[in-house]
Amino acid sequence: MLNSIITSKTRVKLLIKFFLNPKTRSYLRELAKEFGDSTNSIRLELNHLTKAKLLKSKASGRTIQYSANTNHQLFNELQSLVEKYMGID
Repeated sequence: MLNSIITSKTRVKLLIKFFLNPKTRSYLRELAKEFGDSTNSIRLELNHLTKAKLLKSKASGRTIQYSANTNHQLFNELQSLVEKYMGID
């Protein structure tokens, strides 16, 4: 379902990561290692989601930590969609 709406597999992975557990914080290289994807593809999707204000970014030393923007007006709907996709109702 989610894969047919969002064509980027990396973006789907990021949405699941951050919207399934909104307290999750992560940085670029950690995500690339976890997903087995290139840092470039992860960076592009993080930039898209941050620009859309679905994710928040915060500098932490030499890294940038990303987390879900729980204040976004679509947060609850996206979280519900991710939960349904994962089989959690």
